[in-house]
Amino acid sequence: MTTQTAPSPAEARRALARSIGLAAFVYGYPLTETYRTCAMQTAPRAQRREGASAGSDVRAPMNTLHFAPRPSTHEDRDVVTPANDLLYAMAWVHLADGPMLLTVPASARHPGRYFVLPLYDAYTENFENLGPRNCKPEGEVVVLVGPDGQVPESLQGHRVVRCPTNLVWLIGRILVGDESDWPAARALQAEIRLEPAPGTTLRGRPAAIEQWAGEPVDAMAAAFEKGEPAAQVAPRFFTNVCHALAEAPGRVEDRGLVAWFGQAGLVPDAAFSWEGLEEPVREGLVEGFAEGVRVVAAVGRNRRPKPWAMTPATGRYGNEFLGRARTAYLGLGALATSEAVYAAAHYDAVQEPLDGNRRYVMRFDAADMPPADAFWSVTLYDSDRFLYPNEIKRHAIGDRTPGLKRNADGSLEIEVGHARPADTANWLPAPAGRFYLILRMYYPREGVQSWRIPPLQAQPA
Repeated sequence: MTTQTAPSPAEARRALARSIGLAAFVYGYPLTETYRTCAMQTAPRAQRREGASAGSDVRAPMNTLHFAPRPSTHEDRDVVTPANDLLYAMAWVHLADGPMLLTVPASARHPGRYFVLPLYDAYTENFENLGPRNCKPEGEVVVLVGPDGQVPESLQGHRVVRCPTNLVWLIGRILVGDESDWPAARALQAEIRLEPAPGTTLRGRPAAIEQWAGEPVDAMAAAFEKGEPAAQVAPRFFTNVCHALAEAPGRVEDRGLVAWFGQAGLVPDAAFSWEGLEEPVREGLVEGFAEGVRVVAAVGRNRRPKPWAMTPATGRYGNEFLGRARTAYLGLGALATSEAVYAAAHYDAVQEPLDGNRRYVMRFDAADMPPADAFWSVTLYDSDRFLYPNEIKRHAIGDRTPGLKRNADGSLEIEVGHARPADTANWLPAPAGRFYLILRMYYPREGVQSWRIPPLQAQPA
């Protein structure tokens, strides 16, 4: 009979911290990505990105709307997996100082133009979508209130949106076509307004952003994946998590989980100090952090590869913490599935990884186009999760792409690859290497989850 040696108290603390570190990474990664992105995009002007082309910098002070005057291109690298057929209207809103007023445009003045003003809390939950489907055709003013905020008496009778956290991200989306359509889309943009409610005095950015640990440039997961040792990245990550938790405690249902984090010293505290933890605990948390990054990055990879993977639920996650973290890892700001449905393609029809050195064809039958009532598009991304720079400056093909050629039977074939074909009308350029596609369907129809997306068929050399 073999006698097992009981772990020492230090080993036990390290093992507990390792499990807590893994869970805290999965739970806290979306929260830190929100705060990191806010810190980067609301930095003082002297700290903002230099060298960005006109209109490509989506940065502005807190509580200030910024209007992107053109669709995203390969130059835009603040948020991974950006859409290429939308004009964005963005703002970081801090409701701890009091309510804010958001003006929703009049859809009646822009018939047929899709737009939505989605609101996200600090955990990336898409808790509200304001637009033509739920706002007055003549437009209206909406009162945004924090979890403990009060609605001024003068605003009683207005639509009120009570936000789950004081930090809110507004990512307005306006459908836009080619360059000739930009002025009309910008006219709708100009009708969106954000201003303090009576009695609200703005005081600046949240404390957790002002005391952000490290440079808010790369995501923490990305820093580790690029080779920075976990022992250097994890202290910054957990410090930022604890600072953010002090300002955004999360759902009541999650309080028990967050309290468990405290057994490894991870507590919601604006004064949290990594150096104040015991060495075995720090070691365990570092190991848990590294494992957490690997788990989040690998979600879905261990399943049998398939041509398209449709996301069953985005934007509203409930207790699906791993799915929420994975979505934040792939691209912040995913809409709730009632507004849009996303699908990703990393493999072709025979489960081989997509590679631009090959030529692919994706064929939609005339009677089997993507089931979307607003619009749909297929966007191509390089392996770094950003848009790919190419000679014809095309990043997406969809139902509004000008000049597409259809077959005699009405079907549509999209050609994907690095080599330029003789006819570029339906060509979606790819890098000479790995890439992936995102299919977006706005106002998805009932039954979309069972719709079979045409796989990419590799063509003979």
